[in-house]
Amino acid sequence: MNAVDKILDALEDSDNEGTRAPYWLILDPIQNMRLDIHQLAAQISGPFFSRKDAQDHLDSTRYNYSEHARVYCCSGAYSKKYSNLCEYLDL
Repeated sequence: MNAVDKILDALEDSDNEGTRAPYWLILDPIQNMRLDIHQLAAQISGPFFSRKDAQDHLDSTRYNYSEHARVYCCSGAYSKKYSNLCEYLDL
């Protein structure tokens, strides 16, 4: 199975959690006292194509994250190509 097939399988098997064109991120919030795009970007890992994939990654690499890290479902509805893919897959 190639990489694209694995992504398609993950998307087809994932629960969309009531979100159109879902994808999941690991968010690891730290206190931001100033606007620093690099610091903000360091708090985000992903995208993942299912909550399970994201949670498995977080669990297996927990040492890289704070105790506050969580998996969060986002919507790719504003990305026309990703939205079209999810529509094609009937997600």
